[in-house]
Amino acid sequence: MRKLPAALLLILTVAIAQAQFIQPKVYNLSSGGLNQMLAKGDFNRDSKLDVLFSASNSTGQELAVFPGNGTGGFAAAILTPITANQGRIVMAGDVNGDGIPDVIITAVDSITSQPEVGVMLADGTGKFGAPILFHTSLIPGALGDFTGNGKTDLVAGSNPLTVFPGNGDGTFGAPIASSFNWSAGCSAVADFNKDNKLDLTTGDAVLLGNGDGTFQSPLTVPGGGCNVAVADFNKDGFPDLVTSGGKIGGEGALVFLGDGTGKFTTSTLYKTGQQGVSGIVVDSFNADSNPDIAVSNAVDEDVTILLGNGAGKFTIGKTYALSVFNILSGDFNGDHKTDLAVFSNHGFSVLLGNGTGGLIAEVAQNFQPGSTIHLADFNGDGKIDAFEFGAKSAVLLGNGAGAFGAPITVPSSCQGGVGVIVDFNGDKKPDVAIVEGTGGGVGVCLGKGDGTFNNAIVSDAGAQHSGLIFGDFNHDGKMDLVATDTGGLSILLGKGDGTFKDAILTGLSNIVFTATGDFNHDGKLDIAAMVNTSGGPEIAVLLGNGDGTFKSPVMTSVPTFAQPFVVGDLNGDGFPDIVTPGLYIFIGNGDGTFKAPVLHTVFGVTTLQLRDINNDGKLDVLAVAGLNGFFDVILGNGNGTFQPTKIYSALLGRVSLGVADLNGDGKLDVAYLRATNNERTSTLEVFLNGH
Repeated sequence: MRKLPAALLLILTVAIAQAQFIQPKVYNLSSGGLNQMLAKGDFNRDSKLDVLFSASNSTGQELAVFPGNGTGGFAAAILTPITANQGRIVMAGDVNGDGIPDVIITAVDSITSQPEVGVMLADGTGKFGAPILFHTSLIPGALGDFTGNGKTDLVAGSNPLTVFPGNGDGTFGAPIASSFNWSAGCSAVADFNKDNKLDLTTGDAVLLGNGDGTFQSPLTVPGGGCNVAVADFNKDGFPDLVTSGGKIGGEGALVFLGDGTGKFTTSTLYKTGQQGVSGIVVDSFNADSNPDIAVSNAVDEDVTILLGNGAGKFTIGKTYALSVFNILSGDFNGDHKTDLAVFSNHGFSVLLGNGTGGLIAEVAQNFQPGSTIHLADFNGDGKIDAFEFGAKSAVLLGNGAGAFGAPITVPSSCQGGVGVIVDFNGDKKPDVAIVEGTGGGVGVCLGKGDGTFNNAIVSDAGAQHSGLIFGDFNHDGKMDLVATDTGGLSILLGKGDGTFKDAILTGLSNIVFTATGDFNHDGKLDIAAMVNTSGGPEIAVLLGNGDGTFKSPVMTSVPTFAQPFVVGDLNGDGFPDIVTPGLYIFIGNGDGTFKAPVLHTVFGVTTLQLRDINNDGKLDVLAVAGLNGFFDVILGNGNGTFQPTKIYSALLGRVSLGVADLNGDGKLDVAYLRATNNERTSTLEVFLNGH
């Protein structure tokens, strides 16, 4: 069954806006080869915080330092190639005690083919020295003073777990082996049992240090995972743990409170996403000095702040786009507020902290799968809410500030991926119409005005439909539906109570998308459909007779198969025009035909909306290249042409857009619903206009 976007219920009158969605600047290499965010630090000794990445180029790996400018921005990366044979970057940390993180790599001896580990010392200019190498087949996992001499040692695993004692200059002494095998990946260090000897945790276990470079047998941390961090969350003087936790891949942060013995037996899970944690950092994001937690939700592509109360408990704060991989915290703009460096498919950005536990970025929310979003005021409180169509359709009540509450599931008979929102019974409460699955037909769920709905009233039962559009096609003041199926269109004339008369069948083959408009300006609603024909894709316009029937279609060829499309008057002549992905602009002639299309190139478009986003009286295009992770705004000139495209980074995936004033400031905002390709999760990202 084809899933077709549908029109929104609301088009709001707003004050003049600039149509500027504020986003942090994205930084990347020209090659786009960033691999992992390794560390923060003042790598060039200018007293400004920089960010270190591992990266790849055509010949191998390299180190990339992005020098901070002290205001949250960064200069072009300073690059250092990895010259060691088959060199691979593993981790970063201060090995020689100069306050700047150095880099640990693995390599292969080009003469003997023996595996090696090396250190590349930061030189204070943003570059790194040649690798200092030594032979070992063990894999580096953690840095710390495990021998108690004030110098940084290297822990490597796994057969056996081994400490290489540091000499303080980037070299290491003879290895010290523990009596067991253990991998040191996903590691953090702290003195968990308060004996003044540094211990090691790998998230799933704690290894108490003996102070001589060896460790005691692992103490299991039940349920513990990777992305481990350490802090004293309840201020009892004992280090506590946080790791990724929940089902496979992690659903959020699993917090363990320490008892001073190194044992962690109980935990609390704070769910932040649907699946997949890619990074956790601990810092204070508000002014209360209590440790807080930031969690990067990989599958949902966002980051959530957990605010600590200082007693070991956390409140789940806001979630922000856009983050996919690991994260780093720090004061990148010198305002003494904690910021967050995030890393996504586009590059890395800094989300500036506001000092109250929030970040300056688009707000996002993660919840159950959904495919399309429609906006309306479902509970009559004057605030815009959202309806998510999908396998678990739900209402999300808006708070009037651009965020939404937890999903309220609708009755099972009202659930489905294809539907529209409209008032069918004239009570000024939004209702829902959906394409029914089992049994077929169209179901109408009348809204109760409080965000909930009655069970579906099914019409046209037995017919298998794939799409819906609405309008008053017979001029009786009651809302009608047009349902799409394989044989054509079913016109369902409304009775004004959520039920419909028997379907009027209109033949039209191979329909892939439909929309409405008065294309010949006669006051009667018409239908435009994208159809596949033997000669290629065409737009078919069916001019309405005003009684629910239509004339034979008027056909217009289109350059490429393009759906969805949107309808609106782009040049102010009173005749509807059409925009298809590409973007191809079809100016209407006023008789159901169109002038030859004009191309305004925008690549990869999967979703379109026409709105006057800056309220200048001219329709603008909102386009999503969901598979590329971009949200585009193309401002109209009012004559059928458009200004250069403004591009914003957004979530990757299948996307639906809703447009309304979400925060009551008189500017149209955008609700951007992304469903993952496997339909396991949905993320709602909100773009506030001018904020």
